[in-house]
Amino acid sequence: MADKRRRKSFFEDIFGDDSFEDIEDIINHIIENMGIDELPDHPFVYGFSVTHMPGEELSIREFGNISPYQEMEQFRHNIHIDERKPLIEVLETEDSVHVIAEVPGIEKEDIQLDATDSAVDLKASRDDRKYSEHIELPVKVNPESAEATYKNGVLEVIFKRIEPMEKTTINIK
Repeated sequence: MADKRRRKSFFEDIFGDDSFEDIEDIINHIIENMGIDELPDHPFVYGFSVTHMPGEELSIREFGNISPYQEMEQFRHNIHIDERKPLIEVLETEDSVHVIAEVPGIEKEDIQLDATDSAVDLKASRDDRKYSEHIELPVKVNPESAEATYKNGVLEVIFKRIEPMEKTTINIK
């Protein structure tokens, strides 16, 4: 009679046969140790985007509805998950600046944009989703030239630069 024992997979060797059966108990234990009595019905979201263009400083932008840098005591008693920070990208071309924001679950009628020549304030709210972000622009723009589109949760705002980049030939002496 052949031996019908099943060989353990690499995953089972590391984590065991039933490692995910108790995952909810583990999460609840972690939450209790953090001192949080009850979690809201909304998800916790945190992420960051890293951009490094040649000749420029590294840019790190956070998004989400919590910050991991809050003091633990403040975090325990003051979880703000009602307002989220959208994922933002700011791109430059020779004559324009593009601001792209991911704000899913919002309709275009729910978005408010206010702009100056150096910054954009984005606010959006629908039902239980709220987004808010102050975006500093890398160059001066004409806020009246703004053209905004919103499709499938992605907002794009295009501004014309006040002073377009002009290439100048430099003579070496």
